Amino acid sequence: MNNRTPFPDIEELIPHRPPMVMVDRVVAVNGLKTETSFLVKPECLFVHQGILSEMGMLENLAQTSFIFLNYFFIKPNEVLWDKDKDNLGVISTILDLQVTMLPKVGDQLATHTHTELVFTSDFLKICNIQGQVTVAGVTALAATMKMLLQTNEQ
Repeated sequence: MNNRTPFPDIEELIPHRPPMVMVDRVVAVNGLKTETSFLVKPECLFVHQGILSEMGMLENLAQTSFIFLNYFFIKPNEVLWDKDKDNLGVISTILDLQVTMLPKVGDQLATHTHTELVFTSDFLKICNIQGQVTVAGVTALAATMKMLLQTNEQ
């Protein structure tokens, strides 16, 4: 597994572009665990009246998971997010979702995921993701979801 230090810019790790980018920084990719951070800003697409929505936190969790998948399935000397490939990462199922608070503008999210590979082929990976979003050490969202990563060489 790659655990590059320092990590590349977020836009090299995910296909999202502003205003959909919900991760500011990769803190760690270690084994099957990933940690990221995100500062909630007023211009964030998922902020309404100074509050980050549940969907914003879920998107943050999904993007953290996608960062892990890129690191886990990267081949030697391959760029992390190759725009010449038709990669698609989607949440297929949310098995469990608990929201205990909604972050405010100015809050720093710490997002942790643990990934279990369920199925892999040349073009499809299926993973179970357990994730948690915290603010100042307090859990704001916890979820278990299934994610699919489809890769098509061009």
